[in-house]
Amino acid sequence: MAQWISTLLFLMALGLPTGIAQAAFPAKPITIVVHSKPGSGIDITSRQLAKIARKYSDATILVENKIGASGIIAMEEVLSRKSDGYTVLAVTKSFISTVLLSNLGFSMDSFNMLACLVIDPEALITNRRGRLKTFDDLLQHTGSQRWLGPMVGGVDHLMAVQVWDKAGIHADWIPYEGGSDAAASLMGRNGDVYVGNPGDTKGRPDLQVAVVAAKTRLADYPNVPTFLEKGVDIPSEVLWRGYAVSQGTDPVAIAYLNQLFAQVSSDPEWVGFIKSMAALPVYYAHDKFTEMVDNDQTKALKYLQLAGLMAEDEANVRHLVLTAGIIIGLLLLVAIVTLLKAGHGWRRGDSLIAALVAATAIFLYVITFEFPAGKFGGVEPASLPRLVLLFLLLFSVWLIVSNGRSRKIHGDRAGSVKQPLYLILLTILYLQGLQTGGYFLATFIFITAGVYLLNYRNYLIILLASGGFVVLSYLAFYKVLGVPLPLGVFN
Repeated sequence: MAQWISTLLFLMALGLPTGIAQAAFPAKPITIVVHSKPGSGIDITSRQLAKIARKYSDATILVENKIGASGIIAMEEVLSRKSDGYTVLAVTKSFISTVLLSNLGFSMDSFNMLACLVIDPEALITNRRGRLKTFDDLLQHTGSQRWLGPMVGGVDHLMAVQVWDKAGIHADWIPYEGGSDAAASLMGRNGDVYVGNPGDTKGRPDLQVAVVAAKTRLADYPNVPTFLEKGVDIPSEVLWRGYAVSQGTDPVAIAYLNQLFAQVSSDPEWVGFIKSMAALPVYYAHDKFTEMVDNDQTKALKYLQLAGLMAEDEANVRHLVLTAGIIIGLLLLVAIVTLLKAGHGWRRGDSLIAALVAATAIFLYVITFEFPAGKFGGVEPASLPRLVLLFLLLFSVWLIVSNGRSRKIHGDRAGSVKQPLYLILLTILYLQGLQTGGYFLATFIFITAGVYLLNYRNYLIILLASGGFVVLSYLAFYKVLGVPLPLGVFN
């Protein structure tokens, strides 16, 4: 229904005087925001679309790369701009896992899925000289198997988990930073299966497609069986690419873009280009595209949980209850010890501060288990925070033990409870300000004010330390590991 309404509005716009129609949309350049670097698959596809669209539109179409955080930066960029149709998001299936694994404040439903233009069937690829060459070999093998592919929790990883679940295969997922690295590793026979797309075998004669996730055999790979032929209930699984705008976009703009995408999708130059990439050109309009995205979200949620990358709701509740119990228990213990040790230097407040820091460190350590999985093996987004928190915890314990051995009270610091209370208040304000001010601004203020409250007065060192930690967080968490930190005022 939505598709018919948008088309009707477009036709109505065509019936208006030329000047009025052009004033409605487009009156300025249209920008396609791409989440990956120039030269990537979706980038090349979008630039080709912009080129071919010139045949059917006088509008200037630009491609803008917003790289980082597995697509989060690009999605946030589109949502931060006006919903006027002049900013279009190039979407891929990988966005689904990114959104599900992250607490972003938005979802795939925040976007109006305009059209899917490319699909690429998922496939299992083996080495012709490897120990396991065919899909039958994989099914019959009783030992361990090593399956390779990009990222943890990505499209190919979830495809592997789905195959294991439905075919009863036991294997380990070996993640790589990119598909090319994983394919090269398979060529070196460092694994048994590479999960990707049929086109990944082109230019790699040692690799072959063992089975494909399609309803029927592919024309370019007539000898490759489908999962259905092998008795595995995976009728179709594809990597798709399409285009979307933010919800609430002007229906006239939506109608214009839908018409333009439909024209491009049937253009012979476009069809030839997509086929040259060993993919399939399609045109799935809004309704069908949205239904496909919804179905893929349901499956992704299931297999993310099956892979242990997303906790069940019940487990989350137990998690929070356990965390709350630990914190409350520690606070009660601190209160009791503070009263019992009042005459031994514990009234200074140092031990109370240390115990609160220890309780906070434990709480934050538990929270790190909710962080999304890393892009590839080894370091995860939670690794560095856990290391810092463990250091904080050990330091706090050492401080408590040291204060317990000391009987000396340092003058005006004796009996002071204002300092820990101020720190507690500052922590509460920090947690409240993360969403509004953003992680970087809130963290800078929190560290600066916290060190000041601890009576350190070298302001240059305070500012350098606070700024340095924020820069380190940006480079390590946001850029390298792709942790979706709230941007707040910088959004």
